Parts: sequence; C-alpha cells; structure tokens
Amino acid sequence: MAGSIPEEEYERFFRDARPHLLGQAYLLSGNSQEAQDLVQEALLRAWENWGRVRHLDDPQAWARHVLHNLAVSQWRRRRLQLSRRVPAASSSTEGPGVGHLEVAAAIRTLPIKQRRALVLRAVVGLSTAQVAAELDAPESTVRVWLMRARSSVAVALGRDSEYRRGGKNVTSR
Repeated sequence: MAGSIPEEEYERFFRDARPHLLGQAYLLSGNSQEAQDLVQEALLRAWENWGRVRHLDDPQAWARHVLHNLAVSQWRRRRLQLSRRVPAASSSTEGPGVGHLEVAAAIRTLPIKQRRALVLRAVVGLSTAQVAAELDAPESTVRVWLMRARSSVAVALGRDSEYRRGGKNVTSR
C-alpha cells in the first residue's frame, strides 16, 4: 500500500503532531524518555486507528486526548507501585536545562484541569476557545484555570511579583 493517500495523510499528521505531543508529554511526565514513550504510544494508536481517526474534525485533538489518558494511566501505575513499595524504574536520560526543569516541576504541581489547560494553551498553542472545546468546559472557566495556573507557576518560580506587574509569561521561557 506504498504511496497510498491514507499513509501520506498519516505521515503529514505525524510530522505536524509529534512536536506538540512531545511538549505536552514532557510537561505531563517530567521525564524526556517517558515523554517520548508516551508520544510513541499515542502515535502508534493513531496509526492503528487511522481509518477512523483520519475522518475526525481534529485528529490531533484525538491524539492529545489519548496521550493524556496514557499519562494518567502511568501516574496511576506509579502511585500503585509506590503504595506497594515497589520502586519505579528510573531513567538516566539527559533532559533539558535546569530552568526548564523548574518550570516543568512547577507545572506538575498544578491541579490536573489547570495543568491540561496550560499545556494545551502554552505548549500545544491552542486558542482559549480550542482548549475549552477540547476540555469540554466553558471558555470563562478555561480562562480562570489559565490565570490560576500561570499565577501558581509564577509563585513556584519566585516570579509572582513580575507576573502581577504584567511581566513576561513565565511559562513561555
């Protein structure tokens, strides 16, 4: 089936979606290797279901949703391992610089709805309306989540006074 239209569509989808999914996965997992694994699994599931996924209004939204569900499953498995006193596997993969790690750590402390909204807005680059549609929430609620998330990240990074003065968006560094 080399050179068929569905394969070409998937290849284009893969090229467009992968960088955004990788950013989202890193902020959800906090580990570059885990992020790559999550993205690989989400894209594999997209390929396996491409006959259906390709006809969706927004295949990338489907992939983001799958990626989020995979990350949540990973968190649950890790929590179960910790409750059983079984150490989780560690990775020695070299990740981003210290500043990025601080931002990612601050984002991981957010409540899940705020975290998802912030990642979709700041990393994936969706508009507030698109984030609201993807999270099935009113736009006004998403704006509140984003405001609270940015404020919490600013406080965690010790930049809350800069944030209140209307300084640079701390999540874009």
